[in-house]
Amino acid sequence: MKKNIIIICVVLFTITILSIAFFYKNQKSNETENLNQYSVIYDEEGNAIYDVSNQDEVTEIVENTVIQGIVELHHNGYIYIFNGQHFGEFGFEMEEYTRANINDKKQKCIDYLTLKEYDTDYIQEGDLLICSGDLSKKGYSGENDFDTKDNAIIVLKSSDYNNMKLEALNGSSLYPSTITIGESYVESGYLYLKYGLEDDTNSDTVYQFPFAVKAYLTDTTKIVGELEDRKNVKVQYENLTNFSSELTLKSIEVMED
Repeated sequence: MKKNIIIICVVLFTITILSIAFFYKNQKSNETENLNQYSVIYDEEGNAIYDVSNQDEVTEIVENTVIQGIVELHHNGYIYIFNGQHFGEFGFEMEEYTRANINDKKQKCIDYLTLKEYDTDYIQEGDLLICSGDLSKKGYSGENDFDTKDNAIIVLKSSDYNNMKLEALNGSSLYPSTITIGESYVESGYLYLKYGLEDDTNSDTVYQFPFAVKAYLTDTTKIVGELEDRKNVKVQYENLTNFSSELTLKSIEVMED
């Protein structure tokens, strides 16, 4: 009798486990089926404009182009550059920069200011890179691969770049910059201001090195005009001595078109 009870318990336990496994498999199958229903999005003419299954496939190769971006990661044989700046968990993107993964092949690197030669060990997070080569664009993921081929990478070190930014923030004639409201969050008390910094040091080419700051509004900030995105402005900051990507506004004036 006792043996029969044990056998029955084992059978019931096995049936329960198999039922749970079947239910889970069925549920996953349904989730996959539902996902596939929406993995392809079509426009009004029936053309596929988004296909999640192709998000990592190369859709276009732009040969012999020049890109630039700020180094976010240099690790494990890859250099990742971002098409803008990060402010904590938020980012501000700029059309002048490109997001891309670059294979670290110990390429020749040239310092932007000194023209001294190095290899990729010279590259650190926060540096700005100017790269020549082929850009492979991938599907809808927003990621790209960049092949520098035999071209050297030009490196503007973050410390030198920060000095340029500080000059621009102080209104120096060395780096005259147009200041534009990139994104405004007046109700939250801040703006993203984009500086159109340009430079032609050691080159006949005028490079665009725009940067952004998160500018805070206070009860004492003098505001002249209506703060709107893409408007040009004049600004003054409180206690501007060293470069910082987050500053407090003393005054801001919207320029007339």
